[in-house]
Amino acid sequence: MNIHEKKVELFNKFAPELMDITSSAIRTDCLTDKQWDNVKQKFAYNAEKAEVIGFLDTSVTSSGKSGYLFTDEKVYYLETLEKPKKLWYDEIKCVRVTDAEKKKDSSRILQIELKDGKQISWTSTFLNKTPLCALFKELIKMESVPQSGNASVHYAKNQKSGAEAAGYGIGNFGNVNRIYEEEKFHSRQGHGFSAERANNFYDKSRGHDAKIVGDDNVQNGADRIVDGIYLQSKYCATGQDCIKECFEDSGKGRFRYMTDGKPMQIEVPADQEIYNEAVKTMGEKIKNGQVPGVTDPKEAKNLVRKGHVTYEQAKNIAKAGNVESLKYDAANGIVYATSAFGITAIITFATSVWDGEDFNVCLKNAAYAGLKVGGTSFIVSVLSSQLSKAGLNNMLVGNSEAIVSLMGPKASAVLINAFRSGTKPIYGAAAMKSAAKLLRGNVITAGLTVVVLSSFDIANIFRGRISGKQLLKNLANTTSTVAGGTAGWIAGAAAGSAILPGLGTLIGGIAGSLVSGSAAGKLTSKVTNAIVEDDADEMVAVIQKQFETIANDYLLNRKEAEKCVDRLSEGLTGNVLKDMFASDDRESFARNLIIPIVEKMVSMRELIRLPSDRQMVDSLKIILEDIADEEESVANQN
Repeated sequence: MNIHEKKVELFNKFAPELMDITSSAIRTDCLTDKQWDNVKQKFAYNAEKAEVIGFLDTSVTSSGKSGYLFTDEKVYYLETLEKPKKLWYDEIKCVRVTDAEKKKDSSRILQIELKDGKQISWTSTFLNKTPLCALFKELIKMESVPQSGNASVHYAKNQKSGAEAAGYGIGNFGNVNRIYEEEKFHSRQGHGFSAERANNFYDKSRGHDAKIVGDDNVQNGADRIVDGIYLQSKYCATGQDCIKECFEDSGKGRFRYMTDGKPMQIEVPADQEIYNEAVKTMGEKIKNGQVPGVTDPKEAKNLVRKGHVTYEQAKNIAKAGNVESLKYDAANGIVYATSAFGITAIITFATSVWDGEDFNVCLKNAAYAGLKVGGTSFIVSVLSSQLSKAGLNNMLVGNSEAIVSLMGPKASAVLINAFRSGTKPIYGAAAMKSAAKLLRGNVITAGLTVVVLSSFDIANIFRGRISGKQLLKNLANTTSTVAGGTAGWIAGAAAGSAILPGLGTLIGGIAGSLVSGSAAGKLTSKVTNAIVEDDADEMVAVIQKQFETIANDYLLNRKEAEKCVDRLSEGLTGNVLKDMFASDDRESFARNLIIPIVEKMVSMRELIRLPSDRQMVDSLKIILEDIADEEESVANQN
């Protein structure tokens, strides 16, 4: 028996005692179509019949035009000479019966105290207050008890588009940045750039403080810094050539790479032969007095550093379709997938908790969403990099440069500086050129994300499991989420960069993806039902649009959004709408009406305590086993 059935059973238990003999308590299966139509029209316009647990009809002719409609989460009611009202069970602090001295129970008062201190009195003489008070206490108790942790999770129905968009946003952010940086792999010295990236990734994965700094193109500047040591990467076919390039006048002059008066280390291929030859050549240069501040040839071993990849590996990494290239792309893909998994799982877990779901169900939702987004991000990372190396970027040059030329230098600077991580801002022609490269990376990653996400639907249509119309609908939803997340990341990252470059860029990007990728749903349209003045139509449209945006920003769930709409509707009087109409900034006026209501609602949310690593791993195991069981079941049916 589910929670709805238990509440129906509870209502039916109290039904014979709830009303005075002159009226009737109606069970859900006895509510006629005519009564239901009247209930909807008069005071419960947004009620769903599937959620009704019982009805107390107080109309004289039992028509359903007034009374008390009890549903799973709230009671709608219309009393004589009053406006329609709504009462949520989870907002009730306590209930009690007053005027106990009155012999007739229906003449007493049911006093309801809400958690915010508001007092509500039910005085209708149609209602017997003592059994009604007992019913409320049981409903409040059931509302506070979470559902069983063994509840199954219907993964396809538990998608959190905002959480997924945020995950795809951070995953694609990493992928786009990498494609942007790796476009240098296509140049004549592309293997040298691939060596820098591969060596840097290796050092970072081993816990070293490593970063690429050569992208600033400073003359004779370092390519990398590892644990405070400045490095210049030289990946040539011979050790002699590696060292020769470090000196002026084709190897005959002074050492070029100095920092704070000291020579930088030269990173060469991991091939032992090349390394040994490089050390030997550097020793000869020191002996010739070509290295400032160094006189001992034995110091050559301290100035020459063996890289982590060989010369051939560096060349292969810069190309598509070989083992070294795939291993490198897969290793990077795991990093981006982990970030995407974490962001999506955290947001999904939090929103599931706020939706009132059981802790174990929240864990399953988080694990599944994280697994889906993380897996997609991994596949997209590998494929996008391989396609870029294969020359897809070059095919997009014309279109990307045409778009950037229309944007102009200022807009291009905003775009590129929002996406470039850890580097100084660039402007003008350089920004436009870089923005074109960035757009090419975005086209590849966003396009691949849609393809990967839609691949299961495409497979299903060939297997006869979904219709063509359903495929188009799913594809449209997927595209809008990915596109919205990408656009949101750019806008959010740009705003974050303006406030706090670096951390602000990341936070702004995640927030932007989440907001743009999610939707408030149809709840915002309920605002229009609360306004009856014809002259208010234009103001209602503004309020609706602003509410949708704010609901997305604050991740309102269905119940929270409906409660906010209730409170907003109470305050939308004719005078308020007239003041709004006369305002110079109607959008700001609407936001000032909505935000205090939403912030008060959000302040009542439960504080989220994230699950432990062990709990998340256990949930992942369960999710993978469930998916395997579902696939096996489908295979057996076919």
